[in-house]
Amino acid sequence: MEKDTENDKMINAMSYTMYLKKMAYLIELLNDENPECPDCLAKKIGVSRRTIFRYMDELRLKDADISFSKSKGTYYLKNNFSFTKDFLWSAMKWHSTRLNLGVG
Repeated sequence: MEKDTENDKMINAMSYTMYLKKMAYLIELLNDENPECPDCLAKKIGVSRRTIFRYMDELRLKDADISFSKSKGTYYLKNNFSFTKDFLWSAMKWHSTRLNLGVG
């Protein structure tokens, strides 16, 4: 197995940064008082509709209480889920082993 070059590591770190930004924005949108449908969330964040559902599944694994409003056709957060406190730290610890960030 080849070792990652410095350029590969930089690209991985940049991709990870974009992922974190997208997750933070999704949490912000799900906390909004005017939640949006999955297609609208995907368009705003710049990912596919399927990725929105994968992201929400990941947030649920971190104890985000995401519910669906049948009347509005939207998803929203029922608990006070925090990007920094509830998601970022545990995600960084998990991903640091893959990117050699030295967190943890």
